[in-house]
Amino acid sequence: MIDVKHVVPVTLLVQVCVSFVAALAFWAGMDATAGKSALLGGIAVVIPNGFLAARLLRPSRDESVTAIMRSAWIGEIGKLLLTVLLFAAIFGAVRPLEPLAVFCGFIAAQLVIFGALFLGGAPRTEAITKS
Repeated sequence: MIDVKHVVPVTLLVQVCVSFVAALAFWAGMDATAGKSALLGGIAVVIPNGFLAARLLRPSRDESVTAIMRSAWIGEIGKLLLTVLLFAAIFGAVRPLEPLAVFCGFIAAQLVIFGALFLGGAPRTEAITKS
């Protein structure tokens, strides 16, 4: 069984690290503007995912399926809105900006989720036998 209370914070931390690595790679390969842009793209993933994590992991007195689903929906809607707001702020207020680096930083940080799913899950045979 996946221990979500440990996997989620580690995933967020890895997303932050990947964002910094992408920023350093763009800074070294191109220039400081590209590095800053890649970091901003990573931030546009980490902040909304942090919001979702806070919604899902906060203690609640009501642990019914309805309450959990409501919290998940609010978290996902908030995550989407935060992502849109962060992209609007990045592209509206930050100059100079390298759009390709923004999207590369965003995608790199977002791909961490897939790694967490592959590495954090129980082996298939264990999951099948325990259900």
